[in-house]
Formats: sequence, structure tokens, C-alpha cells
Amino acid sequence: MSFEALLKKVRESKDADLPFVIYRKPDDKVVNAFIQNDKRLEYSDDFLGTGFIMAPFNENERAVLFAEENSNKFRCVISEDEYTPINESKNQVQERSESASKAQHLKLVKKGIERIQNGDFIKTVLSRSEIVAIETLDVTVVFKRLMSTYQSAFVYVWFHPEIGLWAGASPETLLKTKGDSFHTMALAGTQKYEDTVEVSWGDKESTEQQIVTDHIVDSLDSLKPMVSETYTKKAGNLLHLCTDITGRLQGNSSLKDLIGKLHPTAAVCGLPRNEVRNFILKEEGYSRSFYTGFLGELNIADAHAAAPKTTHENLIESSFFVNLRCMQLYEGHDSKAVIYVGGGITIDSDPLSEWEETVDKSLIMKRVINA
Repeated sequence: MSFEALLKKVRESKDADLPFVIYRKPDDKVVNAFIQNDKRLEYSDDFLGTGFIMAPFNENERAVLFAEENSNKFRCVISEDEYTPINESKNQVQERSESASKAQHLKLVKKGIERIQNGDFIKTVLSRSEIVAIETLDVTVVFKRLMSTYQSAFVYVWFHPEIGLWAGASPETLLKTKGDSFHTMALAGTQKYEDTVEVSWGDKESTEQQIVTDHIVDSLDSLKPMVSETYTKKAGNLLHLCTDITGRLQGNSSLKDLIGKLHPTAAVCGLPRNEVRNFILKEEGYSRSFYTGFLGELNIADAHAAAPKTTHENLIESSFFVNLRCMQLYEGHDSKAVIYVGGGITIDSDPLSEWEETVDKSLIMKRVINA
């Protein structure tokens, strides 16, 4: 199937109000899509099914499943000339504007810092949403622009008529499993990308990243994970500190158990997790919904394997990505996007700097929807 033929199927599915997801994994040339056969809303509570999962930030809410058995699957290989470049100059006036949420976010960050200073928290992650008008909304154009902008990220457009339309680009792997092996990462710290990844990091960013790494390693201690050296990872116009963490599952380990240890990570929630999560749900003033949740393939057979998945458990893969750099899209007479952005707060955080970080994180999504 050609890329344009796949995009046509996605447009037709959207017009017919059929649930779908189209996505590309990091540094990959393959585009995949699940298109559900009906408008049914299905959930996965045990992560034993097969298909594409979309889970919210609040783990007490249910994850939506596009079941493989009730969906048509499509894939295609794309070439370089099928990417859609973004006009970098168009939004120069809008991109530095300060929304009405600035004062509210500064107040929220100050509350977070006070809780850390009081010894209640080690770290928290605080976020906000921003509404941006859209001139013309075409889900396939949004997807192509995301692919071009975030070639090293997981990019997607996801739709269900009972929930809505979401799109985003995640630089962060929550969890990958294949057979009994697993891979996750600690991703924290942010600075602008300016032509090189050979940069210096301040104490605030390094401390934040170490907190996230230590928490993941401690959570997976019984699995004896291996930890890589920390390196700088590029994602769109931003850089982050990253550490890879790998290991093997034990016989009594389930995918649900592993997800429970990791989600929500300290990179999108904070520590101690339960106390910080409750603070976020109470103080942020809005529902994150699927922002800082996770999404991806659930128990899928290796597409390149010759044997059927039922004969060899090692061919079964799951790939979940934290839902960062994302937005909810609304179509109609006044089309708009709700863009979600946030940042890690430590004892060294400066509220104004944290606000500026959220502004920087929103810029690419603004260019994607109004290029």
C-alpha cells in the first residue's frame, strides 16, 4: 500500500466516524494504522488483549483498546520526499505570546516548590493547557507535519467518536517488551536545541534526571535492571537527558504488573508518586486526560517473523510511549487545539523559567497545526 492510499483510508475513516490510529515509531520508515470496524468503545483493564492501547494519566481511569480482532491493520513504507516541511516563519508573532494562564501557572509552580521545601515532595511535574485556534484542520496533514518535525519520536493521530481526536509526538518510551526482555528510559531535563547535542547541563536538570532514573531502577529492583550512561536526546526543537534501562521479566511477572511499576513515571508525575499525583489532580485545575498517559502497540506479533505468534511467545511485542508533546483537536466552525505542556519541578526550580519552558514546548505543536 502507498502512503497516500493509507492517508486516504484514514480520511475516509474520520469522515465515517470510525475509530482509528495512524502512527510511526521513532527513526522508522514504516507507517502503521489500526482502523476499527465499528464505533464500539472497548477498554483493557488487564493488558492481556491485542491491538492498540491509549491509557490516561490517572491510572484509576480505564485504557481504551482498538482490538486487533475488530480492526483492519495497514502499513506502508515512506520515502524522504513524502515528508511535509513546516514553514518556520509563519508563527513568529504568536509563538512568544503569553497566555492568560501565566499567572496561574506561576502560582501552581510556587505551590509545588513550597511542598518540596517543606519535605513533602522530592519532585513534582506540573502542567497546563493552552487553546490555539486552527485555520484549517486536516488530520492527515497534521500527521505528515508531525513526522517531519519529530523524526526521532513516536508520532500519531488517534480518534474515537466518543472520546475525541488526539495527536502528538513522544520522545519518551514508557516500556517496550519482546518475549521476556524489556526496555524503558528515564527522560528529564529540557533545553532548546541549537544546532548541536554537545551541550552542558545545569545542576537542576542533572538532579531531576537522576531522580527519575533512581525511581525507575528502584521500582524494577527485583528484575535487576541494567542502566546505560546518561546521554543527550533530541526531540524536535528540544534536548533532554536520557538513560536507557533494560532487563528481563521473571516467570511470575505480567505486563500489567510492569506497567503498574512504571506509570505514571517520576518524569511526568513526581515523587512520592501517590502524594504528588493527588496534588496534581487537585491543584492543576484541569483534567490531563490522556496527556502524560501512554499509548502504543499491545501484544502484537513481530511483523518480520515467519512463524505465527501462537507458536512462539518471543515473537510477541508491546511498545508503549508516554503521551508527551500532544494536543486534543476540535473540528467545526471554530476549529481549535488544546495543547498540553509541563515541566519537572525540583527545589532549584525558578517559576518564571518553568513557565518559559512550557512556552518553548508549545511552539512546535503550534507550527504543526498552523504552518
